[in-house]
Amino acid sequence: MKNFNVLLLSLALLLSVNNFAQEYKFGKVSKAELLEISYPTDSSANAAILYESKNIYYDYNQSYGFRLITEVYKRVKFYNQKGFENASEEIFLYKSSGTKEEISSLKGITYSLIDNKIVETKLKKEGVFEDEYSENRDQLKFTMPSLTEGSIVEFKYKIISPFIYNIDKIYLQQKIPIKKLNVKISMPEYFNFKKNMTGYLPIDLKQSRGNGKIAFNTKSGAGRHYGVNTVSRNEIDYTIDINTITATNIPAFKVEPYCGNSDNYLSSIVYELQFERYPNRPIKHYSTTWEAVAKSVFKHPKFGGELKKNSYFKEEVDQIIGKISDPVRRTALLYDFVKHKMTWNRKYASITRNGVKKAYNEGVGNSAEINIMLISILDYAGLDVKPVLVSSINKTISLFPTLEGFDYVIARVKLDKKILYLDATDKYGEPNVLPDRVIHGSGRVIAENGTSQLVNFRPNKVSRIHHSVTCQLSEEGAIRGKQSTNRSFYLAHNFRAKHGSEKNEAHIKRVQKNYEFDDINSYELKGVKDIGKAVSERFEFNIEEGIEVIDKELFFSPLLFLRNGENIFKSDEREYPIDFGYGYSRSVMLNIKIPEGYEIVEAPKGSAFKLPENMGNFVYRSSVIGDSIQISVTETLSTPFVPANYYPVLKQFYNQIVEKEGEQVVLKKV
Repeated sequence: MKNFNVLLLSLALLLSVNNFAQEYKFGKVSKAELLEISYPTDSSANAAILYESKNIYYDYNQSYGFRLITEVYKRVKFYNQKGFENASEEIFLYKSSGTKEEISSLKGITYSLIDNKIVETKLKKEGVFEDEYSENRDQLKFTMPSLTEGSIVEFKYKIISPFIYNIDKIYLQQKIPIKKLNVKISMPEYFNFKKNMTGYLPIDLKQSRGNGKIAFNTKSGAGRHYGVNTVSRNEIDYTIDINTITATNIPAFKVEPYCGNSDNYLSSIVYELQFERYPNRPIKHYSTTWEAVAKSVFKHPKFGGELKKNSYFKEEVDQIIGKISDPVRRTALLYDFVKHKMTWNRKYASITRNGVKKAYNEGVGNSAEINIMLISILDYAGLDVKPVLVSSINKTISLFPTLEGFDYVIARVKLDKKILYLDATDKYGEPNVLPDRVIHGSGRVIAENGTSQLVNFRPNKVSRIHHSVTCQLSEEGAIRGKQSTNRSFYLAHNFRAKHGSEKNEAHIKRVQKNYEFDDINSYELKGVKDIGKAVSERFEFNIEEGIEVIDKELFFSPLLFLRNGENIFKSDEREYPIDFGYGYSRSVMLNIKIPEGYEIVEAPKGSAFKLPENMGNFVYRSSVIGDSIQISVTETLSTPFVPANYYPVLKQFYNQIVEKEGEQVVLKKV
């Protein structure tokens, strides 16, 4: 028996070693991989990257000098249909001044096990799509074909880049687990890079040295009288700095509620070229400062050049402002003018595409065209206005100064000591009320002299929603009543942005679905068109089976359909911040008339608790007046951005709210 146990242990160790040392080669997929029904260390994973390899290096050719080569190979396993969303790959190819990155050697295969046989389906050219993504990026996208549950896909490609200073951000973690990862970055001694790391996973980066050769040919005359040239081959040795990252069983990044752009928190590494130094040549610096970025932006023909144009709008703007000298009034009029004249084409951009004049004439433009136009108009009207470069919620925050770190533009206006941020792409926008795509990002105010300032768009002011309910309970468990809801500030703005164009029928369906009402009557909506004011809803409702009836006793939560049923924060721990975008206050007032012939046996008592550092509080008040129960609840979160170290107390805060709002009233037949 002892020998048998030793044998089992030896076999287990052997399998473990073989698994760890598994070789992944393109075109070689085993039945064992296809038969795997779940990821060994995360059974909840819908898909997993079995292997990912990135080899980044520099190649030299005498005709074009150094080029940056990125070789990618990836193998992905799908455990169920939910994992199929990971079967697509997006590749962004940079371009500038007529020069661009190119992709080559793209191959892809889908493997499926059908009738116990491995069936291969190759990625075809017609399944690969290339389109212009932005002024400086082309997008190549493909989705692997013939997917079934259990399938494995693998693909590989090579990116050839003339932009030697631009190593793309290297992600070391994804939103699905990675079984094995190999990354190798080889940099000639002539290039000095600075490394920046993000995320919360430990990164085991090993550094080593290698050798490279530059081979080139030279011509020389064999003799002045014979006119014969000879070609000689020459070689220069140089040192290569090698960074290697190898990791196994990398856990999936878990996307939590209120995280903004979760890609900002994925473990990654970014290389920034500091300088280039060749023998017997002066050093060429590439790293820059925010001052240099700001100055270059104003010199950019599609930013600064467009800001200076004003002939296309002069006549209309002169008519609008007329003799109005008040800067506040001028700002409001011109902001509304651009908002109503222009329609955003949903394109994020930090520079113009077709120019402000063309956009102005057509009434359509990207975010840069519309807001550069606004800035230019406000400047023409004599207002103190500056552009703000924005990294929207869609853009990962750049770790070093670069225009590439931004994908949006808004305006900043100074009126005495008051500062206004304006975004004319937002039809429902108002001063200092910006769309979610902006407030969840970050910005930098820039001036032509090179000065700049980091901007946090999250407001200090709390947005409010107030519910008021008056209702009557029946002994059969029905609830009939009236409700009014008022929303202000960002909650009003977001309601307008989401539902502002809907008709009454759509609003009634939305309310019925949200609250599970049987009937809605007398629906009324006010304030949607009154930008800057509260939005109010009023209606009558009916719920046939709204409370629980057991043996002549009635059981219900006095917050009825307005109570928090569950805590949205479920994870035990969280490593990155909670980004609400804006603080809020939710207040509820209910007056509930109990059925005739019933008495209150049990009712919740008043309670209050709060978060540390004045981040928020919860107050619950309860009283009985005659045959009515009156409930007042106020839930406030005053801090829009909560650091990760406060997550445990924040989760507990909402647990307490759910528990308190779930407490029941018990009525008994007298």
